[in-house]
Amino acid sequence: MNRPKKRKRLLAPREEIAWFPMIEASHCNGCGDCQAFCRPGVFSPGTPDPSGIYKAKMSVANPFNCIVLCTRCEHVCPSGAITLPHPQDFKHFVEEYLD
Repeated sequence: MNRPKKRKRLLAPREEIAWFPMIEASHCNGCGDCQAFCRPGVFSPGTPDPSGIYKAKMSVANPFNCIVLCTRCEHVCPSGAITLPHPQDFKHFVEEYLD
């Protein structure tokens, strides 16, 4: 017997929901773990270091690819450079339903 799956849908166009990560450049070590982990493709390397000594800091290249209320990338970042908004402030944009 198949149990219904819990699904989510947005109650506003994605471009109107300001849910996406921020990267504190001074904490980012350019490891790329966030880019490798994020399937929607939110992250990419930023401007390369002109001296070539340091890795490029990561950037939020595609903010609206981020899945609203997803917080998994925060825990992947070894340097703690990623922060997200407070989920409570965005719950009204998401509706759960059974499929």
